[in-house]
Amino acid sequence: MIVDKNSFLFQYTARNTVIHRLPAGVKFCILCLSSFTLYSAPQILLAVYAFFLVLAGIGAKLSWLTVKRNCRFLGVYTLCIFFIKIIGMPLTVDMFKTMAAETLLFMQKLALILFTASIFYETTSKLEIFVLCEKIERFFCRKKYTGAFSTLFTITLMCVPRVFEVWAQLNYAYDARTHRRRDIVNAYRRFASLLPALIENLLRFAVTVEKALKNRRLRG
Repeated sequence: MIVDKNSFLFQYTARNTVIHRLPAGVKFCILCLSSFTLYSAPQILLAVYAFFLVLAGIGAKLSWLTVKRNCRFLGVYTLCIFFIKIIGMPLTVDMFKTMAAETLLFMQKLALILFTASIFYETTSKLEIFVLCEKIERFFCRKKYTGAFSTLFTITLMCVPRVFEVWAQLNYAYDARTHRRRDIVNAYRRFASLLPALIENLLRFAVTVEKALKNRRLRG
């Protein structure tokens, strides 16, 4: 089954933009710093970061399809977080308002991190990710460099978009094979059926990437 590559989250898109030309290390540092600092940041800093993130998204020519998929993911995740928060709580108006405010505040910060990650993955190729990981290991290990860390870290970073890609492909195949209705029972059956296939595919992907990186290192 052929699936449009642009239909998945966190997929690299080759374009000639300022953001694409930025060093991978700079973009990765921004991603890491935002992940650690935004959750404790004041609202004014979040607003400023959101403004520059919009400019970065425009500069990177982030597609509307990516924006829609991110928003859909955030919408589903918001409902899940909210319902988890209210489980076992007294059902009062004040409680609902408090839980809703806490959920929205959390999702506001998560949205900024999610779109930062989208810009990083859509503007950074797999080769750039590997070279970045290799430079990090060489910087810290010096003469003790083995390539083990860079290989493992590269596989970890590459598995993020791979999860979304494989999961979408499995869902397309499942729908084509079963044509089942979308309800809670069938959603559970779908998840139970596809999760083992997802794990198996990711393990094969990790082994393949590891071999490719080792071969590249030997040739280099």
